[in-house]
Amino acid sequence: LLAKPVLDVAVLFQSQHKQHRDVLATTIRKAGGVPVGPMMMKEYSWPKLASQSDVLMFAAKLEAGAASAYLGALKAIQNKDYLTAAAAIMGNEAQHLSILRHALGESPVPSAFIG
Repeated sequence: LLAKPVLDVAVLFQSQHKQHRDVLATTIRKAGGVPVGPMMMKEYSWPKLASQSDVLMFAAKLEAGAASAYLGALKAIQNKDYLTAAAAIMGNEAQHLSILRHALGESPVPSAFIG
């Protein structure tokens, strides 16, 4: 469904999300916690993705949700290592969202704030 340049960016984003996962798991273990594992694929509800535009819109919604989730969590995080990791990841999620919005022909930065 994705043109080669878009696929290349999607693979890059996927790689970065795996790095996020790994940093969070390491940070949690370092603090004495146990990171949660992935959900089984059958537990996810996937929309019908019939075109590149569908994929980009779905990805943008995921990135917006991720950035907002990290933003919401920041105020509750007291551990400096968790806070640093979460803030850095939130920034990257916002970068992804901006790129996806641009690819969809939307304003990449429609507001001075995320949320």
